[in-house]
Amino acid sequence: MPKRQNSKASEPSSEKAKIAAVLGKGSTDQPSKPVSMDIDGDANMGEFEDAYDDEIEEEDMVERNEDSDGVEMMGDDDEEEEESEEVAEKTRQVYLPGDQLGEGETLQVDNSAYHMLHNMSVHWPCLSFDFVPDSLGNSRSAFPHTMYAVAGTQAERSYQNQVLLLKWSQLHRTIHDDMDDEDKDDDINDLDEDPILETKTLRHQGGVNRVRVLQSHQSPLAATWADTGKVHIWDIKQLMNTFDTPGAQVPTSAQQPMFTVASHGRTEGYAMDWNADGRLLTGDCNSQIYLTTRRNDSFVADRTAFKGHTASVEDIQWSPEEASVFATCSVDQTIKIWDVRAKNRNYALEVPNAHDSDINVISWNRKTRYLLASGGENGDFKVWDMRKWTDSNGRSTPAAEFKWHKSAITSIEWCPTDESVLAVSGADDQITLWDLAVELDAEEEARHRDAMIGSDGARRDVPAQLLFIHQGQSQIKELHWHPQIPGALASTAASGFNIFKTISV
Repeated sequence: MPKRQNSKASEPSSEKAKIAAVLGKGSTDQPSKPVSMDIDGDANMGEFEDAYDDEIEEEDMVERNEDSDGVEMMGDDDEEEEESEEVAEKTRQVYLPGDQLGEGETLQVDNSAYHMLHNMSVHWPCLSFDFVPDSLGNSRSAFPHTMYAVAGTQAERSYQNQVLLLKWSQLHRTIHDDMDDEDKDDDINDLDEDPILETKTLRHQGGVNRVRVLQSHQSPLAATWADTGKVHIWDIKQLMNTFDTPGAQVPTSAQQPMFTVASHGRTEGYAMDWNADGRLLTGDCNSQIYLTTRRNDSFVADRTAFKGHTASVEDIQWSPEEASVFATCSVDQTIKIWDVRAKNRNYALEVPNAHDSDINVISWNRKTRYLLASGGENGDFKVWDMRKWTDSNGRSTPAAEFKWHKSAITSIEWCPTDESVLAVSGADDQITLWDLAVELDAEEEARHRDAMIGSDGARRDVPAQLLFIHQGQSQIKELHWHPQIPGALASTAASGFNIFKTISV
């Protein structure tokens, strides 16, 4: 894989490994990772040919310098080499989004930043998707991987839209793809095979705003929020079974929704979440929230809305701990906590002015259940300790706040296996991974600051908690961690799907 001529693709230090971008000649179709560059431009000069090489015989003796104890002493050449390496280490820089590229330079992936990185394309872009639980085992790490998902399209015409059932298989490890065969260790036997995408399709009237899957392998259900104002519930168990039977067709009985929620009328929406017991919450652009309850093999949709927001409800999350509690966020810039048992259908708690802009997304931490993350239209995201929403003056006070993304936050999700790790996507075509448990001492902070120096010599303000930046997609809409493969993520964008696992998580 070609690299820029004045850069050196070396193993980055722990500080530089945080930034995932590589300068090189090539396409921007791939996500990218940081590279250490030498500012003086001599990092990749290559080796000079020895004009007198043929005159040196193997049996020639080389005199060594030794001290009085017989210990070999470092020669002048060794000292100069060590000094030059120290200087190079101090002058290396990393690429950050927004840095100016040189003429003829583009971003190119460095596969050593990813255990696995694959790109998948479908005919129409998908705003939303969700993973489907499978029977292949939890906490699995062996390659190649297989994943199942459900997505919904945004087609050119309403009648062309579909629900896509996806099987991604042969997802091999790619971390060694940039290595020459002679450089690989004997125990590296990664297969250089393309991943396989299999699809089953269902006709869907209207574009699909959001997809959510009930996380049950025994009886998986998918819900689709249509731009027609309807929410359709699909029994996808039979559909998923057809992937494992060659030549099997989608049963006719499964080609139609098993239930349609009509509570919202013609008002579309985006907010939607399943409870583990089969209850479904949906929120629309007219501030209304409705509960749909599973009853045996059917559903009952409430006609009485939960009211309290004054603008569009953008996201909903059930509490991972209390079965009757859920959280919402809204264009009205508030986060609210609700209890479905409340007879007045009003909220119980509120975080007023949680953001200075629309609040697009929220995520409830599944392991530390008093933590809630939220992402705003202005590019900031915050972490809230629900034990203490406000300060002594009654002002909304997050436990942490970051303004890294340059445009709206489009998706946010806590890692299911690491309580301090968070994934965030933005309309600035970045996916960032964060470890909020990182705290640097004074010496580490100094090293971190020194590592973040631009080509112009200016320091860049890079939070120590930022682990990784993934790029290469355009118009990123949603991301999810895989629930059964630790550290693996997928994201959907106008340019297709990325399935990846970084070296950082």
